[in-house]
Amino acid sequence: MGSSRLPGKVLLPICGKTVLQHIIERVQYSKLIDKIIVVTSINSENAAIIELCDQLKIDSFRGSENDVLDRYKTAIKAFGINYCDNIIRITADCPMICPDIIDAMLNIHLGNDLTTNCIKRTYPDGLDVEVFKAGILECSDFDNINFFEKEYNEMDFNGFKVTNIVQEEDLSDLRWTLDTPKDFEFIKGIYKRLYKPGEIFLMEDILKCQD
Repeated sequence: MGSSRLPGKVLLPICGKTVLQHIIERVQYSKLIDKIIVVTSINSENAAIIELCDQLKIDSFRGSENDVLDRYKTAIKAFGINYCDNIIRITADCPMICPDIIDAMLNIHLGNDLTTNCIKRTYPDGLDVEVFKAGILECSDFDNINFFEKEYNEMDFNGFKVTNIVQEEDLSDLRWTLDTPKDFEFIKGIYKRLYKPGEIFLMEDILKCQD
């Protein structure tokens, strides 16, 4: 809720639902995800996020405001997630996240510590998916990395088995993320053209819509 460029962006309305609700619904179309947890901070303004999750009957957790890595660690412990269980990280500025991409990465992830499409980018900005084993958060090498800082998806991968997923066509110049009022107007326009309740539109549909 505390975005400096677009305050309250996760609860902005698009087609009668909040941005966060659309993200949750899109993730629910994944065939391989067992549980969805909305993880936010203890900042008082984020109470509205928890209230929405309660209404939607979606699990939620509030942790550190500034230490995002600790927020993940404590959420994992709170929900009894096992050391070797896989976590899928989807940030709440991705209202066009694609469940097919999530599932494709989960299928590839088996045996990896981390699977991502964010190191060498070929997908549009806003389709970011990172899958990792819960246990790697406890490794000492993770203490001082920037992997869980929202703006910086870089880390020292020494010692970890990592796969970066790329697609044949490089679409990394496309901006589908939500960070500014201009982004919001673009995403609202896509939803107005493609969104139908009870259905899902995918990356390919958005590309056709932009042609």
